[in-house]
Amino acid sequence: MASVDAFFLQPFKTHRKRLVSGQRVPAKTKHHALQDGERLARTAEGVAVVHVVADDETGEVASIEVIARHGAIPDEFDEQIRAA
Repeated sequence: MASVDAFFLQPFKTHRKRLVSGQRVPAKTKHHALQDGERLARTAEGVAVVHVVADDETGEVASIEVIARHGAIPDEFDEQIRAA
C-alpha cells in the first residue's frame, strides 16, 4: 500500500463582501507549491497551499494539511477541506 503526495493551491477572492474560493491550482512538488503560492498571493486576496497524502491504489485520503497561508483565508476553510 503506497501513498502519494499531492500539492495544490487554493486561491480566494472577495465576491459580494464574502471570501470565496477560486479554481484550485495543482503543483508538482512541495517546492513548486510554496513558490507558486507566494507568486499567486500577489494577485489573489488569499492563498492556501495544501498538502494531501492519499493511498495510491484506493485513492483514500490519509491526511490533508495546510502548509502555507498568504493573505485572507476564510476561518472555516480548514473544516471544509477535512470534510471533502
